[in-house]
This record gives sequence, structure tokens and C-alpha cells, in this order.
Amino acid sequence: MSNNEHHIHITPLKTYLVIYFTLLLMTLITLISVQFDFGSFNIVIAMIIASFKATLVLLFFMHLLYDNKINLAFLVASVVFLAVFIVITAVDTNYRNTLYDIRAKVVEEQAPAENFRNKKSY
Repeated sequence: MSNNEHHIHITPLKTYLVIYFTLLLMTLITLISVQFDFGSFNIVIAMIIASFKATLVLLFFMHLLYDNKINLAFLVASVVFLAVFIVITAVDTNYRNTLYDIRAKVVEEQAPAENFRNKKSY
């Protein structure tokens, strides 16, 4: 065998059916979880379910499980970087108001707004 030879992997129909019904079950779980209010945890639940479903599709329907492992490494690295950027954006969005409140408080202590309103410009 040469190094350039590509190995063909045939996935049994039973595996495809199990993955298909698992995806249907996860879709049902998604629909059920929408009916309940978990507060800010709603987005976490939705992302976990979507990530699990996407992982199943990538591994079995796109044959990443049986493909060259460098492709899987690139995919995992991409997902990790995406998760880091989403977390950084979420932290920035959630704590932006507190930062502006602190800055506004310092500005008000140094120069109250009433002093500027009462001055007349000539």
C-alpha cells in the first residue's frame, strides 16, 4: 500500500438511523426547553443542544470521525476560538453598564451637571 491511498469507510445504515433519531430527540428536547423560562441560562441550554447536534452531524454525516485527524483538530480549534470570542463579547455586553455607571459617577463628583446648566453663554 502506498501512502497516497485513501481508505474508504462505509458507515452502516443502523448508525445513520441511530444518529437521525438522536437528532430528532434533541430537536424535541429543544422544543420542550423553549416552554420553560430558565432566565439567562436559556441561551446556554440552546447552545449546548445545538453544539451536540452539530457535533453529531459533523462526525457521522460529514465523516469527520473517520477522516484525517488534522481536519478534526482544525474544527475543534475553530470552535474553541469561536467560543472564546462569544464569551468575551458576552462579558463585555453584560458588564458595560456597570463600567459606564462608574465613569458617570466619577464625572458627576468632579463636575456636577447643574453648574453647567446655570451658566449663560455670551
